[in-house]
Amino acid sequence: MRRISVACTLIIACLFFAYSGAQAMEAKLGSKAITAGGTISIKGQIAPGKDLYVVISSDKMFRAADALGPKEKKRLLKGKNGKNVFGDTAIPPNYYIVTNAPDSLATPKVVWKGQTDGIFAFPPFKYKVKVNKIKKWADISPQIKGLLGPINSAAQWKFLAFTHEKKFGINTVSKEKPLGGGNARMIMTGYSQQPEAWNKGVSLTLDKATGKFTVSMAPYKNLAPDTRMAVYVNGQKVDTFKIKKSGFFFKTANIYMSPFTVFGGAFIIGVLFVIMGAAGGLFTAAFQITVLGTKGPVGVNAGNTIKPTNLFLTLCSPITGLMNYFKEKRFAYPVAIPFAIGIVSGAFFIGPPLSAKYLNLASFKFYLGIICFFIGVKLFIESLPGSIAKKKAMKAIVQKFNAAVKEAKSSGKAMEMGKIEFDKFNFINFDMRFWGETFVARPLMMLIGGIFMGIIASSFGVGGGFMFMPFMTTMVGYPMYLAVPIALAGTFATSTGAIAKYALMGYQPDWIMAALIAAGAMCGGIVGPKIQKKLPEIFLKRMLALALIIVFMKYTSLLPFMR
Repeated sequence: MRRISVACTLIIACLFFAYSGAQAMEAKLGSKAITAGGTISIKGQIAPGKDLYVVISSDKMFRAADALGPKEKKRLLKGKNGKNVFGDTAIPPNYYIVTNAPDSLATPKVVWKGQTDGIFAFPPFKYKVKVNKIKKWADISPQIKGLLGPINSAAQWKFLAFTHEKKFGINTVSKEKPLGGGNARMIMTGYSQQPEAWNKGVSLTLDKATGKFTVSMAPYKNLAPDTRMAVYVNGQKVDTFKIKKSGFFFKTANIYMSPFTVFGGAFIIGVLFVIMGAAGGLFTAAFQITVLGTKGPVGVNAGNTIKPTNLFLTLCSPITGLMNYFKEKRFAYPVAIPFAIGIVSGAFFIGPPLSAKYLNLASFKFYLGIICFFIGVKLFIESLPGSIAKKKAMKAIVQKFNAAVKEAKSSGKAMEMGKIEFDKFNFINFDMRFWGETFVARPLMMLIGGIFMGIIASSFGVGGGFMFMPFMTTMVGYPMYLAVPIALAGTFATSTGAIAKYALMGYQPDWIMAALIAAGAMCGGIVGPKIQKKLPEIFLKRMLALALIIVFMKYTSLLPFMR
């Protein structure tokens, strides 16, 4: 009987303390729904004298197996070089902790970021930045581990650290832009208590004597409509709230953006494409990364959404020109076909798989910047008086050829003049007669060159025109009027092969964004020639060169304020 009495007393005591603990913590959300990018506020009361840990996280958990990207899924499941293996570990893709004791979970620290390995691993490509370095699970107090909401294991904590501190993890899962080239937000406190970049926009008050508190912060601005976020206070789930649209949402790109902004930006790129004659794909990629901020679905690295979406500009841009060249019998198929076959082979079988595996957003941006640098330098050289004079001479030759084509069409000789003649086909080289001129056709060289350039162009999600023209005019020795139609065919071939491969691999473009980009660029292409006639060529070339150099500096993190 005495034992029963003692047992009852213990049970009653446990229930009392549990009830008291529940009564000691109460919290209420300021709203049950917020607009994406808006602020959520929580107020309530915890036990006096205790520290506050408010967790705001996605209610739906994410596992590596949920990743839509096959390369991303494999890397998250099995790791890289035996590191960062996450298997079946589940985490919320968006996870924030607001606490009055941030030092219990993270330590402000200056670390190396940028190009920390590889041939460019030196300043200024490698730079120091202050971050809120997340502590290892073993270094966190056991009492605090029970206050972190849905996170209760070392494996989960390690996965979260990866998705907030490593660029691949950030651009694949959490999606929130790193601050100043550092880490994504995770451990935060009130900005007035700790005025650091990661605490901007965060407010926290806690009266330890009474336990009363208020917290407010803005979760990631591109959370999808109807995303449900959970709120935990000192380990207890108190409520959830829903994300409302903040404008037009591009589902695959995973961003809010006005369609008019997409169309308008693509229109400007179309104008630039006409002026430059190439590099439209590079400008579109920069537009997606910097202006639109394309992120891609959770589980797909942002770079693998940008590339296929980007290729729609280079798919549509050459169509009108190609049709005209076909009609005018200006298409040298003995060299164009091997070139296109090579490009499609490289762009379909090799480029996209390599790019998806090795060229994630961070690497993509960096090497895109390097390419922009070289093209910018090339444009500047082309703006020099000597280069302008040479170009005028080349234009005169092209104009003379165009006049001959026009005359042949009017006299009915276009069919005869545009006929391609050769004595004997040879895969290495042979003489080809075309429009009254004799050229040396080099099918094998065009095929091999096409494969390599198709790999490079498809890897970066661009058409490749910036490579095709120098290759044909300098290395192969074709005149502009012969090279231009072949280059357009090459651009179309790159885009077709690469889009098909990316889609088959599971990397879908954002179809609505792609259509707007293509439409805007095509409209810009119509207006471009009129603008080109009214502005000095030297001015245009140098302005575009400057724009490309700025892209280079931003994407290689040369200047701190551009990171």
